[in-house]
Amino acid sequence: MIWIGVTGGIGSGKSLVCSEFARLNIPIFFADEVAKDITDSDDGVRSAIRRQFGEDLYDHYGRLKRKDLATMVFGHPEQLRTLNSIIHPVVFSKFSEWKTRIEKQKSSPYGIVEAALMFESGFNALVDFVLLVDADIQTRIQRVMKRDNSTKEAVLKRIENQASPEIINELSDFVLQNSGSAAAVTGRVQFFHLLFKKLEKRED
Repeated sequence: MIWIGVTGGIGSGKSLVCSEFARLNIPIFFADEVAKDITDSDDGVRSAIRRQFGEDLYDHYGRLKRKDLATMVFGHPEQLRTLNSIIHPVVFSKFSEWKTRIEKQKSSPYGIVEAALMFESGFNALVDFVLLVDADIQTRIQRVMKRDNSTKEAVLKRIENQASPEIINELSDFVLQNSGSAAAVTGRVQFFHLLFKKLEKRED
């Protein structure tokens, strides 16, 4: 069984692409969702965040104040690295446990890991191939403005603080262009589905 990493910048549509793979009964590990969950549910992660960033980052229900934490690390590389060093190892461990269960089931020729920070986190080392979901900048901006009810300037600022698509493109094995309609995505996912079923594990 091989493992495919799926990544893409904000507004690229990687969630839509993954939903199409899910319709084909491909198991998907949503690394970003797991990362959010463990900040509230994992005692070790919560303690480390409190220790590094302050006790008041959790409300009286024990839930992380995500916007406050984002403000602290946004534009501060050292703070962001500290946060990632707390979260990423636990996400990797969760993936390892999940991967073992999925491989034992032998129900699919491949599985998917969705992660926005595929290369930044080192998740790419845990998969065989990486598929980048990409779209032109104007399409990405419009999607996020509509989804988040945000301004163009705010979206551009978020995009500028993410890794360059050109760099991620160079590092990825495959690129799925997603600047068109949702209907067009279905055919492209079908193409990669057929391709991934024929690939073998990477030995290098």
